[in-house]
Amino acid sequence: MRTRTHRLALVCGTAVVATGGLLAGTPTASAAAAEANCNYIDDSARPTVSPGDTGDAVRQVQCLINYYSGYPNWLEEDGGYGSYTLEAVHWVQTCNATTGGADGIVGPSTWSRLYTPKPDCDL
Repeated sequence: MRTRTHRLALVCGTAVVATGGLLAGTPTASAAAAEANCNYIDDSARPTVSPGDTGDAVRQVQCLINYYSGYPNWLEEDGGYGSYTLEAVHWVQTCNATTGGADGIVGPSTWSRLYTPKPDCDL
């Protein structure tokens, strides 16, 4: 009986510590997943990305949209900037009121909002 009580206390204590971490502002699961998964290019390398482009910079854009932006549809991280990526970039640009508007070009303003989108963007 005493062993069961100690196990229950250990489980409850672990749950309290885990909940306290969440309340203290630790990274969310999606942010942690993005840090683990969105590493196609260095975070400081933010080249201009436009429709028709291919490569790792496009994959980075697609990944950041998936994990950070709140965009309601999942993008294939295939590295091709096609119509689905363009639609998602337009959504991010409109939702975040990026400089230049919804032009589909991922420049400094859009890169910034891909890494730190406005909270509660939902159009």
